[in-house]
This record gives sequence, C-alpha cells and structure tokens, in this order.
Amino acid sequence: MPLQYVVTNLTTSLAAATGKVIVELPTGSTAGLTVIGLEVYLDAAAPGSCVVEWCTYATTGTGTTVTATKWGSAQSPAAILGTVKINDSVLPGTIASAGLPSWILPLPGSYSLLQPLYREMWQPESTLRCIRVTSTLASNIRCNVIFEQ
Repeated sequence: MPLQYVVTNLTTSLAAATGKVIVELPTGSTAGLTVIGLEVYLDAAAPGSCVVEWCTYATTGTGTTVTATKWGSAQSPAAILGTVKINDSVLPGTIASAGLPSWILPLPGSYSLLQPLYREMWQPESTLRCIRVTSTLASNIRCNVIFEQ
C-alpha cells in the first residue's frame, strides 16, 4: 500500500490580481506520486474569487524549502522528491497550466478538492509541478497537498 504524505504552505498573504506559487512539488528521478487531496483555505474579507492552478515549470522559484510530512506514527521512509518549496517570492520560470486541472473558488471559503474522487493527479518521475493561485482580492491562503507515493 502506498504511503501518504502532506506538504502545507502554512499561511501566506495574496495580493489582489497577482499570481503566486504557494507550493512547488517536484518528483524525484525514481518515483512519481499521486495527489489524493488538495485543501485550500481562503480568508478574504469580502466576496470574490480565487483561481487555483496545477502547473508545470521549467526552473525553480525562490521560496522556503520544506520536507513533506508522512502521515501516521512512523516518519520514515521519506518521500522521494526534488526540492519542495512553499510561498515563492520569485515565481518559477516558464509556468504552464495547459492540460492540467484548475479551479475557480469563491471567496472567502474552505475547500477540499479531489477527495474522494481519487487518482486524478498522477505526477510521473522527474516532473516539476506547482500550485499557482490568483485572487481577485487581498486574502490569506493556506493549502495542504496530500499525496501517495
């Protein structure tokens, strides 16, 4: 049975109408992953919308490096990933979302995407993927990416 892991971006602020990469999730050269859950929490003070895009990128951005956390009591084995980053202050190079899922979410709100739909988001080995968000209003966002490997 595959092991489950989570990467969270903690909480970060979004400027209105400005795209931000909140999670870079590159797979390692020997293992892919399957995203089984995506939880998004937005605390805007007024109604609006936020576009959440699953994207590819060519070169990494400038963000905080984090380690995926294994769900369960034992914290090993570790996930086989490239360098995972959150809350990029400089966007990755050549971001593209064509052919990948995206969502338009009403603000404010808390959303659990993909669960219980299962297996929509297979990511092969050596693939650079990220989550880019663009909000119509200034807001804070927290995102959990839950995956199996």
